[in-house]
Amino acid sequence: MRKVSGIVLLLLIAIYPRHPVGDWPLIWHDPQQRQHTLIALAMVVAGIAELLRPGQAGLGWVWPGALLLAGVLFITHAQHGTGEAVRKAVRRHRILGATLILAGLMAAAVWASNPALAALWPVVLLVAALQLLLYREPEGAYEAAHAGHDRGSVPPK
Repeated sequence: MRKVSGIVLLLLIAIYPRHPVGDWPLIWHDPQQRQHTLIALAMVVAGIAELLRPGQAGLGWVWPGALLLAGVLFITHAQHGTGEAVRKAVRRHRILGATLILAGLMAAAVWASNPALAALWPVVLLVAALQLLLYREPEGAYEAAHAGHDRGSVPPK
């Protein structure tokens, strides 16, 4: 099952819309796009680690670490848009981030031989996956310049 998850993660990243190489400086300067890129890279590393893990015992910690990193990045995720759109998106991102952090902590406990969590952490991860599948940017998400994380209003120019 872990090999399948590694392959699926790599396939999802492979079909994820990529930006042309010339756009990378623009992407990296936008905090929202930078976080998206870091999450994608963490998932690529986790997928590779899952494929290599049977031969390398220490790689079992990569997947929980990637979930924890993604969770923290969602909690601190920068947003674009109007004040109301930013507030709605931040709330949704924080719930998703907390769910991913919980899944990562539970997965780490499984790697540390806690059998009670072995069946439960994938359920929490599926809840996070459902949140991602159902997520839609709120109306007004792209109507204004970068509004930050907590402020909810567009900074003066």
